[in-house]
Formats: sequence, structure tokens, C-alpha cells
Amino acid sequence: MDNNLENNDWKKEAPILAALPIHNPFSAPEGYFDDLSLQITNVVYLEKMKNKVAEPGFNTPENYFDELSQDINTEILTSRLKSISTAQNFTAPANYFEQMQQRILDQTVRKETKVLRLWHSRLLKYASAACLAILCSIGFYFYQHKSAGSKLAYMDMATEQMLYDIDEQVIIDHIEANGLEQAKPSASELAMENYILSNYSQSDIAGNL
Repeated sequence: MDNNLENNDWKKEAPILAALPIHNPFSAPEGYFDDLSLQITNVVYLEKMKNKVAEPGFNTPENYFDELSQDINTEILTSRLKSISTAQNFTAPANYFEQMQQRILDQTVRKETKVLRLWHSRLLKYASAACLAILCSIGFYFYQHKSAGSKLAYMDMATEQMLYDIDEQVIIDHIEANGLEQAKPSASELAMENYILSNYSQSDIAGNL
């Protein structure tokens, strides 16, 4: 009677807990105790094996998993190649190799070489000689003309250089000695220099020195 009163009291104080189904919280799977001795034996055996083997019992080569996909594909391809028929798939026509040498010889028969004469007429010889002579003459003419022009240009450059090397006072003294000072008696040195450059060429001045 007292137990029922106590049960009713806590049910009133904890109605949510009282609403939960009543069952044994400590339960074991079916057949648990029947297999318990075998499970204990297996655990003991595994512990002994761990103590005997200090390192892992399974090792893989280096980069094994990186190359695993390629190895699998290679194995599949190999098995497929083995399944292909090994019958001869490449055949040649009858008497192919016996006739091959003759066919090669027929295609490589030497043909008569056609000879073309370069000088087949006297007229062509004379015309070629005349053209060669004209070309040589033109080349010689241009060479001489170029040489003469080069000599004149070199002489002008030499004359100009020699004129630049002469002192201005020497030029003025030479002009005064030849009576050229009467043309411009009151000219200054600058005016006289301008007059000389305007009325005389470089060759004339260099020739009179």
C-alpha cells in the first residue's frame, strides 16, 4: 500500500517520466551469453597476436595505390587480348612473294637517257659569243667610268682637305701679294674671306698656293 502511494506521488511530480513505457533497461541480444565464451577466446587470441607481431602484418609496395588504377586497366587489356582469336589475320594473295621480284624489276627498268646538245648549230654559237662580248664591254665601260669618277671625287676631297689645312692669314697674304687687295681696298678680313669664297673655287685657290 505504501509503495503504491509513493509511486503515485512521483508520477504526479514527474508526469512526463511516468508516461514513458516501463521495461528492463539492462538487456542483451538474443544468444549473447551462448556465444560469449567464443568471443572472449577470439579477443584473447587477437591480443596475443598483437603482442607477437610488433609491426603491421600487411605492407604494400611504394606508390601501390597510385598505380593501382593503371595496373587494373593493364590486367583487363591483357585478358581481352588473350581472348582474341590467334588465327592469322594478315594474308597475301597467292604467289604474291614469287611475283613480287618480277614486278619490282618491271617498274625499275632503266629508260634510255635522252641527250640534249647545247650547241646544236653554228648560229647559236656565234650569237652566244657576241652576247658575251657585249656584256664584257659594258662591264668594262662601267668599271672605267666608275674608276674615273672615284678619282675625281678623291682629288676634290684631297684639295678641300689641303685648303682647310692652310692658315687663313697665308691665304690673305697670297691674295694681297697678287694685287687682289685693290678690288676691295677697304674690306675687312671677314668681307675679304667672303669675297674669296664667292669668286674663287677651291681648286683655284689651291692651285695658286
